[in-house]
Amino acid sequence: MLAFLLFACSDPPTVEVTVVDAWDKPIEGAQVRQETVTESFSTDSDGMTRLPAEVGTLHLMAGKDGYIKDFAVVTILEGEEEGQSVRLALYPEPDTTGFYAVAAKDYESLEEAEISVVESEMSTYHGIKNLPKTTFHSGGDPARFVFKTTLTNNEIKRQDLKLSKLEYLDEAEVTGLLGPEKVKLSLYVADTDAAFSFKGLQSQDEYLIVTQDTLEPGVYAFHAQGILHTTENDALEKLPDSMQVAFPFEVKGGGK
Repeated sequence: MLAFLLFACSDPPTVEVTVVDAWDKPIEGAQVRQETVTESFSTDSDGMTRLPAEVGTLHLMAGKDGYIKDFAVVTILEGEEEGQSVRLALYPEPDTTGFYAVAAKDYESLEEAEISVVESEMSTYHGIKNLPKTTFHSGGDPARFVFKTTLTNNEIKRQDLKLSKLEYLDEAEVTGLLGPEKVKLSLYVADTDAAFSFKGLQSQDEYLIVTQDTLEPGVYAFHAQGILHTTENDALEKLPDSMQVAFPFEVKGGGK
C-alpha cells in the first residue's frame, strides 16, 4: 500500500523549455504550447517554463509578437520520470524583405549593390564597384543570416543563390581582337564560393542561412544565377532588373 501511495503521489514528467533570442538571451513572456493543444505556458525572466509531458511524441511551438516562431519535437518514453529539456531560439522578425546578418548584438541589413560590367570584344567581368557599407566581425563562428522574401521555396531554388568571397581587381589582362590588353576594372569580382545551409523558419517568408564554416575576413556577396561568375557578354541583360544586384558585406576579424 505504501509503495502504491508513493507512486500515485510522484510528480509526472515534464518538459523544461528555455526560449532565447538569436543572441542566446532569454525571452520573457514567450508563449509555449503543444501543437493542437490550446493551453499555453509563459516563460519567466530566465526564458524558462515547464510543460506536462505525456508518453509519445510532443510537437512544441514557441512564439512571441515581433519574433519568428520556433518548433521542436520531443519524444517521451514509457517509464521516463525526469522528463527532458528543450531550447528554442526565436529570431526577430524583419520589417521588410532582404538579407539580415546576425551580428554581435543586432541585425545588420545588407544593402543591395548594382552589378557593373566591364567588357572587351572577347572578355567580360561582372562585379561591384564600391566597398559594401555593411560590416561585422566574424566572432569565430559560422555566419548567420535571416532572409525575408516573397518568393516560395521552389522559386528560391530556381534563383540558384550563391555566396561568394570577392577580390578587388584594379585592372586585368583581357583578350581583345589584337591580342592581350590591360583594362581598368576597379571591381570586386567573385573569387570562391562559401558553402551554406538554407532552411525555412516557422513562417511563410523567412529563411535562415548559416555558413558551413567561419567566414575569413574579406568582402562577400549574395547573388543569383551565378551572375558574378559568368563571363557571358549579355548575361546581365537577360536577367530582370530585380536580379541585376548583389548583396555585399564585409567581414572583419577579431572580436565581436
